[in-house]
Amino acid sequence: MNFFDIAIILFAFELVFKKFISERVFVISLVLSSITAFIQVLVVGYKWQYMPIYIIILSSAIGHTFGFKFTNKIFKAISFVIFFTLFITSTLLIYFLPIPEFTIENKIYSVGYEEILISVDNREQPKAFYELSNLDPNGNRELLVDLYYPSDGESSSIQLFKDSPSNWGETVVKYLNRTWGINIPNFLLSHLNLSYFDLVTDAKKIDQKFPVVVYTHGWAGEKIFATDQLLTIASQGYIVIAIDHTGLSMFTELPSGTIFNTGSTEASSKVFDVMYEMSIDIENTLQYLNKNNLVSDLSVVNIIGHSTGGGSAHLYCLRNKCETLVLQDPFFVPVISEYGGIVLSSPTYFIYSEDWFRGNEDINEMSEIDVYKNYLAEPCMGGFCTNYAKGFYLADSAHYDFVAFGAISSLTKYTFLKGSIEYTDSLKANNRFNLEALNQSEITTDNLVIQIDK
Repeated sequence: MNFFDIAIILFAFELVFKKFISERVFVISLVLSSITAFIQVLVVGYKWQYMPIYIIILSSAIGHTFGFKFTNKIFKAISFVIFFTLFITSTLLIYFLPIPEFTIENKIYSVGYEEILISVDNREQPKAFYELSNLDPNGNRELLVDLYYPSDGESSSIQLFKDSPSNWGETVVKYLNRTWGINIPNFLLSHLNLSYFDLVTDAKKIDQKFPVVVYTHGWAGEKIFATDQLLTIASQGYIVIAIDHTGLSMFTELPSGTIFNTGSTEASSKVFDVMYEMSIDIENTLQYLNKNNLVSDLSVVNIIGHSTGGGSAHLYCLRNKCETLVLQDPFFVPVISEYGGIVLSSPTYFIYSEDWFRGNEDINEMSEIDVYKNYLAEPCMGGFCTNYAKGFYLADSAHYDFVAFGAISSLTKYTFLKGSIEYTDSLKANNRFNLEALNQSEITTDNLVIQIDK
């Protein structure tokens, strides 16, 4: 909870229990709570979770202004119960649905940020994407890319999306409702637009060569879903490129309008084609950034892929030189169906959620753990076979413990979105694993990161 959360809750508490304080203290609390609420909306932004407290403040102000008081004990008791219920409701909502704050620990560099629109003039919209979305089949491919880079500027907590014309939290809810046939109120995650990011905008890039890390999201993912990890990577001396795979991503805010995913894997005529086109997105992005001097050195390119993005990362690295592959719950079954096996061409670090690792061991169909244990082939050069594959799993985790959903609310641990692992623990483990893998150093195993015997 930040300063405004604590201040408004304390002032509202005094308004609810006004019979235990003097009239003078009540008036001071009423004035301060009104001022604090007004400043909060201006500085931070409107957050619907405060509405019950706003009702308490407004009702108290009206009652005090017009000298309205209940004399009947029953009415007094009822009004107290209503105010107390409103207070408890708002306090719980503020606690369980906080405004996410993506900070960086132990950073070497501040992190600069830029969002880039890429238009690929010589590439038409692939069927693999427009059959899954509201994407117009006509026209050329457009991509939105987040660029994070080391900077010597002074960073601060920035609300990148506060004044955006659309709300990405509402878009997430609409996707959930549309995909699973549920009816969650659209405003439930509207406060996500108020999220804080530890960044420097319009920062000057450091005149130094840094290795590149590309992040490719999973099915209906989004480029900002792993921002918490990407910020940390960039702060350690990497240029990080996060791509929205337009049409597959949950939403992409193009200048021409919002493109959103409308289908699950069953809606795709061929999932492998989706992964292949995602790998082309990576090539198009790096070519554009290099051509426009936004990334000058592509001699060291690393890829991090989550889920379907893991398959696309592998396909990219089959055609292009990759320094390291970091695969978070990679979805490789479609690649096996297409090629019959997985040939690794780069040092590859697999990390699975325990949900995928434990839950798929005994099923009749091919599982991703089965792929790791039985379908990986490694090249032999001059009679020397490299040990490219290293596998681990994250304890108490589920598929979405590799994205920042846990920052949205501690309530997510009670859904299939993530496991019972605390968000702070999963983030710490993911950050450590990513950096050790990118450095190709020994992976630290403990009670969270556990090695898989192949």
